Formats: sequence, structure tokens, C-alpha cells
Amino acid sequence: MKIVDCKLAHYSVSLKMTFKTALHAQNFANGWIVRLKSEMGNYGYGEVVPSLRVTGDSDASIFGSLKEIIFPAIIGKNFENIGKFDDFVSKLITQNSAARNAVSEGTLDLFIKDKGTNLESFFNLGKGKKVETDYTLSINNELNMLNEAKKLSKKGFSTLKIKLGDDLIEKEVQKLVYLNNHLENISFRIDANQAWNLRGSLRFDQLAFENRLPIETIEQPLPIGFEDEYSYLIGKFHFPIILDESVHEFNDARKLNPGVDFNGYNVKLEKSGGISQAKALLDYSESLDKNTMIGCMIESNIGIAFAAALAKAYPIVKFIDLDSPLMFTDEIFKGWLNDEQTGFSFNSQFVETDALRGLSWQ
Repeated sequence: MKIVDCKLAHYSVSLKMTFKTALHAQNFANGWIVRLKSEMGNYGYGEVVPSLRVTGDSDASIFGSLKEIIFPAIIGKNFENIGKFDDFVSKLITQNSAARNAVSEGTLDLFIKDKGTNLESFFNLGKGKKVETDYTLSINNELNMLNEAKKLSKKGFSTLKIKLGDDLIEKEVQKLVYLNNHLENISFRIDANQAWNLRGSLRFDQLAFENRLPIETIEQPLPIGFEDEYSYLIGKFHFPIILDESVHEFNDARKLNPGVDFNGYNVKLEKSGGISQAKALLDYSESLDKNTMIGCMIESNIGIAFAAALAKAYPIVKFIDLDSPLMFTDEIFKGWLNDEQTGFSFNSQFVETDALRGLSWQ
């Protein structure tokens, strides 16, 4: 498969409500869509969003790495498969994982379309597969969080991912107790986004356990660089610890001791740098028999489609956190996915919306 043209376009769409974590807050989804063209005339799409606090990618670095380094290198070249493409791009630029992932998604999209198949068939998912996701409650006061949680529960969500990290541990637990007392048949996935130290993490675990909170996982309680403390933490914890910011790619995971330093990790395409690298992390999880989460940045259906396919292709993925397109005020792109009440369904053909065609490609 030969790539003959590469384009890039920016998009911005408002979110239904402010998305706030311990690291940042945002009211808009701002991202870039990559459009690659094959010699057969098909278009392949991928997505990249800036995330300085996680991947280090900014709008400027995304534009520069793609337009000045990656695009010129891949135009006119033949690639046999996505593995060889990802290997080629990883040797061009070592950082900018989100930008590398965008062209990985776009190239896989081209392979799928040039073969005359669809995303569902390419990953052997079977027809009619649906992807059910949790939904994230941003940091807020307990009353606002409860009102939002009740709306989500009525829609059919049974698992809420709850962002914590901007208050005292005791108050954080009180907030969860309040939610739990007013909700039925809801479980929590806690995401601290590096906000706690060892003592705070242990305190949260103790209080959450004493209050019998329905917690499935606790994600990234400690800051990056404190991975050596997880071996102590996991020995004391009552809940599974999922690493996020500490594990970007396979080499990060293999440096840690499974079951000692982590119970699982969150695979995000934008962190891993491409389809092949994400698959390597998932294969490693399978070899360890460790349950895995697949997560996302604030991305549209274009990028989420590939994560959703991987989530359904790997039985080891027990926690799916791909809710970001459901936060958009408008479903501006469809691509391979349709938004459903509590997740997504796969389209048999790529849906190219007017909004996608109408982007300012450069």
C-alpha cells in the first residue's frame, strides 16, 4: 500500500459540561484529524489531541512533527502492513506519541479500505458488536456530581469513572459515600490522576474500604516517578491499582513487576504511539493474565473507533473508558462508529460526514 498524500485539519467542538481532572480543565474538545490518501484513491483518517500533561503533545508540536517530519517521510512509500509502518515512523521521531498514533490510525484505515473490508471485519469482531463504556464524572461538588450521576444512571450507565484529587482525602471519601447512598446499582472507577502521595493513597483505601464503597479500580494514585512505591502500596490495598500515566508503551510495562507494582494498566493509543505498540501492551497483558483498561483522551469517534475495536478484540480488556465522544455537544464525526446510549456500535461502512469533509485541510 502506497501513501500518495497527507493532510491535516483542526477541529473544535464544545463539551456538554466542563471536563475537570486533577491535572486540567476544559470546555471544548480540540483536536486534529489526519487524512492520508492511498494509491487506490481511498482516504484514511486518524486523530491526535494535544495533552501536554500526559503525552507532551501541544498544537505546535503536533503540527510541526506531522507536517515537517512524518508526512514528508511517508509520502510515496510502500508499506506491507501496519507493523512495518509503525516501526518506520517510530524511527523518524522518538517522542510525540499522539502524533505518531494519528498516522498509525490513518494508515490502518487505508489498509482496511484498500482491502474492501470494514473495521469490524478487520479485527474479526463479528457483526453487531457493541462497545459499552463507563462515563466520567469530572471533579465538582457532590450535589452537581449526584445530579449528573442520576442522569447517567437513567440513560443506562452502570459504571461511573470518578475524578478525584483536588480536596482532602476525607472529603473525597465523603463525596463518594454521598453518591453511593443516593444511587442504586452503580459501581465506581476512581481516577486520582497522580494527585496523592503514599500516605494519602493508603488513607483513601482505608476509608473507602471501611465505608464499603463499590470501587472496581483505583487509577494512578501516585505521581510519575514514584513507581517504586507501588510495591508497598499494592501489598496494603483492598482495591486493584491501574497505572495510567506511568505506562505509555510496552517498555514502560516490562520494567515493572506485575502483581507487585501494578494490578493492571490503562492502554491509550495516544500514549502508546500507534496501533502496533498498543497491541504489544495488550499482548503483554494477556501473557501476564492481568486485566486491562482501554482509555482515551478527549477524542472524537475518529480516534475512539480504533480503541473500541481493540477493546472488543482482546478479552483481557475488562474496563472500557471510551466515553469522550459522548461528551460532545454534537456528533460531528461518525467514521466507523455510531454513538449509542451507553457506548457505540460499529458501522459496516465508513461514514464521512459533512463536518469531516468540510474541515480546512492543509
